[in-house]
Amino acid sequence: MFGALAYCMSLSAFIDYITLEKRFSSHTINAYRKDLESFATYTKSHYQLTNLAKIEYAIIRDWIVHLSSTGLKTQSINRKCSALKSYFRFLQKIAEIEQSPMQFHRQLKTNPKLVVPLTEKEFEAAIEMYDHSHFEGSRDALILELLYTTGMRRAELLSLTLTAIDRNNRQLQVVGKRKKTRIIPLLPKVISQIDSYLAHRNKIEKAKYSKRLFVNRKGAELNPSYIYKCVTTYLAKVSTKEKVSPHVLRHTFATHLLNRGADINSIKEILGHISLSSTQIYAKVQIPKMKQDYLTAHPRA
Repeated sequence: MFGALAYCMSLSAFIDYITLEKRFSSHTINAYRKDLESFATYTKSHYQLTNLAKIEYAIIRDWIVHLSSTGLKTQSINRKCSALKSYFRFLQKIAEIEQSPMQFHRQLKTNPKLVVPLTEKEFEAAIEMYDHSHFEGSRDALILELLYTTGMRRAELLSLTLTAIDRNNRQLQVVGKRKKTRIIPLLPKVISQIDSYLAHRNKIEKAKYSKRLFVNRKGAELNPSYIYKCVTTYLAKVSTKEKVSPHVLRHTFATHLLNRGADINSIKEILGHISLSSTQIYAKVQIPKMKQDYLTAHPRA
């Protein structure tokens, strides 16, 4: 009983820590909580252990094998292990344990699947489908345009406020992961689209009480599933690619800028990446084009 109580208290303290100090996103916080609760359930049912501070790596290894046997993807298992690693690191920080049982753990090897970006023609075909003469059409077109012209994440788009728009300097203030803000430049045509959408938005009485940029006809905030549906509905009509989603537009944004000669460090800043290695993923999709350019342009080709 005491062990279970101690775990509940340490979990609560850990959640406070990653929320207030580490400033993790709400998505990551919820995922970590579920992963830790799932692991606690496993240790209790298989080993009658309720105090995670007494866990040994052999138990964690068995848990990983168990997860793998259920058919869970390697990426998902690695994410769950990351939650455990962070939790035990926190227990070290507050002197609950001396050494983390995860200290020598290595992530499972994965074969990341490269996201195939849209072509410029595909995006143009999608954006031309929207009817800007009414509220929904104007709003949904702006959603697609902002995702493509800024490379922002879906969660960042949903959190945009009316005050985030700086028309004079043609820029947008975005709140990214861990509540870090960054400035993204806006194209003149996007400023015009924002104004067009706001003209429709201002006619909706209930929308006047919301600070969010994107709302529905009832003035309520949009949810993540709507953004996903909005994007995929239109992109699926113009592309035969296996995957089309808001994240594909983020890849498309970075790839198109790289293709047209943009500096990778500038793209890194716009995307809000902490490390350049995260941005370099987008350069991988350029390899086929790079080879073709090489064979076409080299004097000895």
